[in-house]
Amino acid sequence: MTSRTRGVPNASHVDLYRLMKLIRRTEEILIEEYHPADEMRCPIHFCVGQEATPAALAQVLRPEDVLTSHYRSHGYYLAKGGSLRAMVAEFYGKATGANGGLAGSMELGAHHLHFSSGAIVGGSVLIPLGSAFAQKYRGRDDISVAVLGDGALDEGVVYEVLNLAALHRLPVLFICENNGYAAHTPVERRAASTALSGRAEAFGVPALKLDGNDAVLLLRELAAVETKIRSGGGPAYVEVNTYRYCAHVGPGDDQALGYRTDAEIESWRKRDPIGRLWDTLIESGAEAKELLEIDRAIDLEVRAAIAAAKEAPSPSLGDALAANWANTYSPAVTRFITDVSGEFKGGQSETRLAPY
Repeated sequence: MTSRTRGVPNASHVDLYRLMKLIRRTEEILIEEYHPADEMRCPIHFCVGQEATPAALAQVLRPEDVLTSHYRSHGYYLAKGGSLRAMVAEFYGKATGANGGLAGSMELGAHHLHFSSGAIVGGSVLIPLGSAFAQKYRGRDDISVAVLGDGALDEGVVYEVLNLAALHRLPVLFICENNGYAAHTPVERRAASTALSGRAEAFGVPALKLDGNDAVLLLRELAAVETKIRSGGGPAYVEVNTYRYCAHVGPGDDQALGYRTDAEIESWRKRDPIGRLWDTLIESGAEAKELLEIDRAIDLEVRAAIAAAKEAPSPSLGDALAANWANTYSPAVTRFITDVSGEFKGGQSETRLAPY
């Protein structure tokens, strides 16, 4: 646990609580709103239960750091300083949304904050690899962070990226949120070995496994890893054991699919990350009424964001077209090449299928 004066709550721990509770209540209230009004017309992957990692990461990132997330990305967007109102408006498809109402939840981005997310499993490792190359080339101490799920480790691109990051000692942090499932398939049914961190170590990337329900531990360890990466220590892999209480996608209950039990979910709820941090804060001298006041303020903030999103205008057809089409060329295009002749020499015989 980080140092603190006896009887005085650690300010960083209060910040952890505030952001974790903001993420949790945002998700819970969005779940309440999703079906009855039927106004959010995009698939949403909620992260209820997985709030500790983004909240801890928020305290070690700098504005110029690059963060790319998987599609369960709301917590990481908020961790990078993204506007709550803009995020909610994006889900409602409104022009005031983070991406003009044209991306929805699975492609949520805030490019001015160097944050992006995407629906492609394993795709979140590619942009941080490129940005880490640029950061090292420019001699800066910024870092790039790739957040991926355990299911992404079934994709070959992840291993190409791990190899290149280690080979070139790039300033990239890989955070694997291991919630035990790739959609609905447990890791035990996908791999003979469930030692996922060992896969990173095989490429020479130092690996660390952490309890994703202990926000204070995550903050301390991520701060140490981040410092090492910034000082030229090369890439690092942190595997966070966590769990989502909610469905794989949407607010519905996917228990009918039979891939997990109520008892399993309840066993994780007993170690809820927000409840554990509440206990830590109370033990260190925080007043329950102060924490409850934080809760009340967050509820008002989230409900105000939803109300604003419902009143906001939808994007125009012109806005939608402008996001995909332009009548001009990029400033990078300075000349056109015409009359190009290739070096390929023709004349080969036609290839015909035949038995060997």
